[in-house]
Amino acid sequence: MITIKSQLVAKETDSLSYTTYVFKCLENNIPFGHTYLMCTRYPNWDHRDIDIGEIGYLEYEEVKAGESWFNSQTNTYVPYKYTNIYFIKFVKEVDISRKDILL
Repeated sequence: MITIKSQLVAKETDSLSYTTYVFKCLENNIPFGHTYLMCTRYPNWDHRDIDIGEIGYLEYEEVKAGESWFNSQTNTYVPYKYTNIYFIKFVKEVDISRKDILL
């Protein structure tokens, strides 16, 4: 899994409740050499709503078709059908100069 500092610039949810996010990378070491990263959040992935313009830390995972993942329900390895970038989570950046934050 990879974590980058980013800003949400676009999002779209389809009729099957898959959400596609577009994040702008705010770091100098841009993954893949691109400014933007598009990733997919599955319908069963519980996460709060993210607002356009939010800045924070995006955790995502790259998967490639043919690579396997372990399915604990069937106790078997299953190959991914598609190459994709999966949304894992997003943690909003906090202004640490604020006096009302308890450390």
